[in-house]
Amino acid sequence: MRLQGHNKPHKVCMLLAVMDLIECGVIYENRIVFNDALKQSFTLHFQRLRAGNDQDTPENPFYHLTSEGFWHLQPVVGVDLITISGFSKSKIAYAYLDNGLFELMQSSFVRSDLRLALTQNLTRLPELYKRWLLGLGNSEKTAKNYLGAVQGVLTDLVKSHQFAHENLTAIGSFHEYKRATTPLYELSEFREKDLRGKKMYSSALKSYGEFLADLGQVDVTADVDDILQSDSLSPTEKSILVSARVGQGQFRQRLFEQWDGCAVTGYKMPAILVASHIKPWRSASNIERLDPNNGLLLVANLDKAFDRGFITFKDDGQILVSTLLERPEVLGITHQMRLTVREQNVKYLQYHRDLYQERFAS
Repeated sequence: MRLQGHNKPHKVCMLLAVMDLIECGVIYENRIVFNDALKQSFTLHFQRLRAGNDQDTPENPFYHLTSEGFWHLQPVVGVDLITISGFSKSKIAYAYLDNGLFELMQSSFVRSDLRLALTQNLTRLPELYKRWLLGLGNSEKTAKNYLGAVQGVLTDLVKSHQFAHENLTAIGSFHEYKRATTPLYELSEFREKDLRGKKMYSSALKSYGEFLADLGQVDVTADVDDILQSDSLSPTEKSILVSARVGQGQFRQRLFEQWDGCAVTGYKMPAILVASHIKPWRSASNIERLDPNNGLLLVANLDKAFDRGFITFKDDGQILVSTLLERPEVLGITHQMRLTVREQNVKYLQYHRDLYQERFAS
């Protein structure tokens, strides 16, 4: 949908919100209810993608997505679908997707590429990248230089060496971007330009990749790639950090030694337990990433809810459950749960609470 010279973001934001809630387990069956969790997730994406006079109206795409063919409405009992001509909570029980699409959305790789493809449909990735850079505290000059490098010299290089056949800002997949740009680091031409540019080109290359990873929420994959490409880490350090990032190796083993089971429920089967970072990986230093005091051993449902900020814990271990998680009991989460806290965990737990404080404000 296109109005006032730009693509309207509403349908894209609704689909992004649905994928968010699938990922964290709030939507666990092909049944999309128009509730506060959906609306707030929609708003988070809308604030990032809106332009001009766009209005935060999630009810509109909840109805109008039916025109796309894969989004369907289930009317309330006694209501004829043909009588529904707009959004109405009294007439619409829930929405649902084509079963094939819903099944595809269970894959984290499909979700990441679909997020990028949907956002790219708005044809404003360069503008979003600049806004993203400024939001991280970069100056207008840096944002302009980085974007110019990605659209200019770096795009010319990948095309001339046939690593890609399109502009870098037209690539709709983080994984494709990495495949197209990783070989650049081996080119003497790139290294010479980067040296003359005081590392500006390598910084822009990495920065745009981080932007795509953030946009597509390609967390683990992006972080592992960053580790492997780092010039400041030894092979041994890379191996240790990669193992820690994917929840294996010494970090996981040290959490088992500390907790001897889930830190909340006490459940002991290793296959069900996830080595979870308290202070998120992207915010942590390499030392913090390997610090077992920055880790919790959690059953998978608690790990996902904690990782996405739907639950957190007080310094005394009492669980806090966000109101966005409307049916925590479906995930086996209760308000009586308590974390066994060690003094060394407290600073990390404080960071986690501060990070998601708006979700737990009374």
